[in-house]
Amino acid sequence: MKTRIGDALNFPIDSMWVGTFHGIAHRLLRMHHELANLSSQFQIIDTEDQLRIIKRILKELDLTDKEYDPKEIQSRINFWKEEGIRPRKVQLGECSGDEISLQIYREYEAICIKSSLVDFSELLLRVYELFSDNALLLKTYRSRFHHILVDEFQDTNKLQYRWLNLLASQNNNFFVVGDDDQSIYSWRGARVENMQKFRKH
Repeated sequence: MKTRIGDALNFPIDSMWVGTFHGIAHRLLRMHHELANLSSQFQIIDTEDQLRIIKRILKELDLTDKEYDPKEIQSRINFWKEEGIRPRKVQLGECSGDEISLQIYREYEAICIKSSLVDFSELLLRVYELFSDNALLLKTYRSRFHHILVDEFQDTNKLQYRWLNLLASQNNNFFVVGDDDQSIYSWRGARVENMQKFRKH
C-alpha cells in the first residue's frame, strides 16, 4: 500500500503512517507499551489462538463444548471489546449464556495479562484506552498527524470510530472515503451509521 502511494505521488513518504487500524494500533502499542501497561515483548494472538484459550477455560470450569459453544463465547467477548467494555463494566442481560461468557471473559483477560497476549480486538481497545488516559500523548499525535485519511469508512466499528474521534482536532484535516451500499461487515461490528454521524461529529 505504501509503495503504491509513493509511486502515485512520486515523492518519498517515509514519514507517513500507512496501514490498517490493527497495523497502526500494533505500531502505537510497541512504541508506548509502558503507558499501555504492556510488556515490551507482548505477543499478538489470532482468532484460533483465542479460541484455544476459551476452550481451555471451559474445560477448567468443567463445562463442555456441547453446553456452551466456544465460538459464540468468542464472538461475545470480541463484541464487548469492540464496544469498549471491560469485564467489570459488562451489563448482563436476561440471557443466562452471558453470565458464563462474562465469567470466561474475566478468566480470558487474566490469562492474556499474565502471559502478555494481545488479540485483534484488544489492539484497538488498548489504543483507545491509551489515548483516553494520556492527554499529553493524545495531544502529541493530534498535532503530528496534519492529515488523516480513512478508506472503506463504512466498515469501521464503534471502537475504531471512537478513537478516530479522539485523534480528530482543530489541528488536522480529517477525510473519509466510504460507500454505505458496500457495507457488508455488520456481522463483525461494522457500523454504516458512522458515515452518517461523521459530518455531525
